[in-house]
Amino acid sequence: MTVTFDSSAWIEYFAGTKKGKTVKEILEGNDQILTSSICLLEIKNKYIQEEQEFHDRIEFICNNSSIIEITKELALLGADMKQKHKLYTVDALIYATAQIHRSTLLTGDAHFKNLKNVILL
Repeated sequence: MTVTFDSSAWIEYFAGTKKGKTVKEILEGNDQILTSSICLLEIKNKYIQEEQEFHDRIEFICNNSSIIEITKELALLGADMKQKHKLYTVDALIYATAQIHRSTLLTGDAHFKNLKNVILL
């Protein structure tokens, strides 16, 4: 199976929460892990705001998942997802990433809960 990790999934993993243990199990399994490049922005920004170290976490994500760049095709599908599902732009791009790669989105964000192919932590 292919799983696209949302920023919230990575944040739960690094925090070592109960939800993070679920993320860890998936990460340690045989699934292919994808991460949208825009998640790197969200994660780095969060840790900068909290005055926490981010370099090692970003490197870990890059070493343990395939980073999916935002292409023209992805941006255009993201616009469709934004309109259809009333998502924020960043979330629409992350969801579009999962859709284009026919993967399941792993997230802790409740606004994804009624969408197709989503595992809500």
